[in-house]
Amino acid sequence: MDNAGQVITTPNEEDEKQCRSKQYLTEKLDRAEMIIENIRREALKMAEDLDNVYNSVDAVRNSKSMNYLSDVDKEDISLFADRIVSRCETVNINVHTTRSDSQLNCLEEINVMIDKIVNTLRDDPDTAKSTCQSYIASCSSTENESGSKVFETAVLGCTLDDQKRIFKRLQGLLDYIVHTTYVIESDDE
Repeated sequence: MDNAGQVITTPNEEDEKQCRSKQYLTEKLDRAEMIIENIRREALKMAEDLDNVYNSVDAVRNSKSMNYLSDVDKEDISLFADRIVSRCETVNINVHTTRSDSQLNCLEEINVMIDKIVNTLRDDPDTAKSTCQSYIASCSSTENESGSKVFETAVLGCTLDDQKRIFKRLQGLLDYIVHTTYVIESDDE
């Protein structure tokens, strides 16, 4: 009677304990996964906000409105912009998105195309606006809108998270272009 005092469990009881234990652990991991996804979402939102600040500063630097300022005022605006960029550089938000080499190349291509819009804005806001609208149409699932096939191909080569960020970035840039164009037209009147 070496088994005296031991509780003998049937295979069904043992399976039930293991199942309850696994369910408990799975629920803990599900909660942990939900928390990290919320953290990632919030961090991505903050990174997007930071990008929007950089884009706004770049757009101000390249704005036609700068042409109407005195040299002293241009210098003040430039110093102010530099100060904002310096503050932005003190913030480091890093949410790693796993990308293949192909996805990384597509994202880099997209960034170059969007940077060209920003650089075009100062000299030709109408072209910048139409290009931005074309890129936004490329991100849309609507077939009626004419977009840039090159841009569309590059966007489709990006991760889903990157595609969402690209669309939001373009929307923000278009809003800025429309606002800047309106301000310039108001100044001309």
